[in-house]
Amino acid sequence: MVEYTEQDKYWIWMASMPEVTPKAFYYILKQFGCAEAFFDAVEKGSEMPEAVSEKILSAAKAACSKQYLAEQICQLNAKGIHVVTRLNENYPTLLRQIAYPPPVLYVKGSLEHVGSTISIVGTRRCTRQGYDTAKEIAATLGESGMTVVSGMARGIDTAAHEGAIKAGGKTVAVLGCGADVIYPPENEELYREIIENGAVISELNPGTQPLATYFPARNRIVTGMSRGTLIVESEAKGGTAISANMAIAQKRDVFAVPGMSRMSELPNNLIKQGAVPITCAEDILAYYGKITVNSPRNIGTTGEQSKNQLDFLQSHIYNLLLKGDISVEGIANSSQFAQSEINSTLTIMEMSGLIKRLPGGKYGI
Repeated sequence: MVEYTEQDKYWIWMASMPEVTPKAFYYILKQFGCAEAFFDAVEKGSEMPEAVSEKILSAAKAACSKQYLAEQICQLNAKGIHVVTRLNENYPTLLRQIAYPPPVLYVKGSLEHVGSTISIVGTRRCTRQGYDTAKEIAATLGESGMTVVSGMARGIDTAAHEGAIKAGGKTVAVLGCGADVIYPPENEELYREIIENGAVISELNPGTQPLATYFPARNRIVTGMSRGTLIVESEAKGGTAISANMAIAQKRDVFAVPGMSRMSELPNNLIKQGAVPITCAEDILAYYGKITVNSPRNIGTTGEQSKNQLDFLQSHIYNLLLKGDISVEGIANSSQFAQSEINSTLTIMEMSGLIKRLPGGKYGI
């Protein structure tokens, strides 16, 4: 059974009310000084500041009893959930820095010894290559001591957690539902493995079912608690794009795996905007000054397999290079494509190992 300080108990009480958003939570703290003072004011029927809405006040009155508070703690203990408030030393350090961080985190597992964190996210409809790439990167990062953070969704998220666990590393799943709700249901075994090798966390009350409106807020936690976010595969729009934008807004590092399929649309766009392109997990480790004894393993298809997957511009460039080394200007003069598009295509082909960047601004095979 988890023992909580008096302050923690009142934080849990306030956070248990869905009407009290993180923004409202911190406003109330600013007005009353502490959560217990707000509880006392509600209990006494004191006049409330104008910004405490009728909806919040009504919810607070309905929950304003020591018995309700005690029942909340009992229910958490019964479900094997403990709460880490922002007052707790185990609250993720980087997460404290975002705008309106979750006042409480409901946790199954442990956030102790989590260490340096990196989030890996991407589409639920990933390719087999994308899935394997995410899993391999997560395994190497986990093996190196970094904690892999993701959302336990289908596709890239699942691969990221699996890779970290397979390597004996730590991983944290941030859910868009209660920490006691397994979603998607087919990840039940993975859910239990994550708890044994890290933690499943949520800012939502236990029992809360997954709704689309919860996932953007969930994504801000995934990126907010991470030093950097790696985008593996995704189309240009969607939940992964939201995560990438949040990481940028939170001033976190953004990494992306370039590719040649439609599912690489977002990573390729992010690279054009300044994201760090990576071809292996060792690129991320080197970025953070971590040294690995393993030789870098380039990600993606190479050789004849890659040549068979080239689009029109890539084929045009490759055929030009078969005739000899050439500059970007030379490629532009031989086609009607914009130089910016040629540059991004050259980057993708270079990352895939198809071509080489040469001295003097030229490219060759």
